[in-house]
Amino acid sequence: MIDVLSYLAEREDEFARHLSIARMLEARVDEIVREGDIHVEIRHVNTLKSGLLIHLYNIVEAITTRTLTSVGETVVTEKPKSWTESVLKEWVRAEVWSGEERIGDGALRRLTEVSGTLASGNSPTTFRVKGEPGSWDDKAIRKVAERLGCNLQLSVDVKRAAYETAYRDETTALEYLARRRNAIAHGASTFEEGAYDLTLDDLNGLAKRVLPYLRAVSESYQTFLENKSYLTAEGMDA
Repeated sequence: MIDVLSYLAEREDEFARHLSIARMLEARVDEIVREGDIHVEIRHVNTLKSGLLIHLYNIVEAITTRTLTSVGETVVTEKPKSWTESVLKEWVRAEVWSGEERIGDGALRRLTEVSGTLASGNSPTTFRVKGEPGSWDDKAIRKVAERLGCNLQLSVDVKRAAYETAYRDETTALEYLARRRNAIAHGASTFEEGAYDLTLDDLNGLAKRVLPYLRAVSESYQTFLENKSYLTAEGMDA
């Protein structure tokens, strides 16, 4: 999990650099330029703002995915008989359902293979915990943590910033980010239109709600793994 937190720090610095570049260009909007220089227009800044929105959402997706991958890699270092029921269910979910077809013959075949793995007493290969359907937002992140039995340890400030419904349609920061990103990514908004109504300060404020939350979530999983909370009491004593 230390690698995940280091990766997050790198992405935070990267986002800050890109935001600084956008501010620099915004300062040049409609500036009188000499022949041969590039005339910066507001539409260019708006395009960069959309890129920042997508960049921020990509950090959410990457950190969440890497965190859950780390969980799967750590859990399988212990025998399945020692796992909590919650973790065992997540492993079966990951092994049985690929997410690409309805539960049918394929799932039945994989369930048979899963049963064989459990019966053998051997440690299974690494797996990645399945997310919730749709985009990653605070509700999806909380739901997966609840499924695994991981207690999200959030400070009062981080919790308020992440869960406060301070955006349009009573949405949280991560819900708002996911919706705006999806509109751009799926073509409902162009890059010039996707964030035209947001200032760079707005985007910075959004990041300040999202990034500390991601760090707190990853640190909560780090504690979950270090304390071996994915094992039963009997498994802890073994």
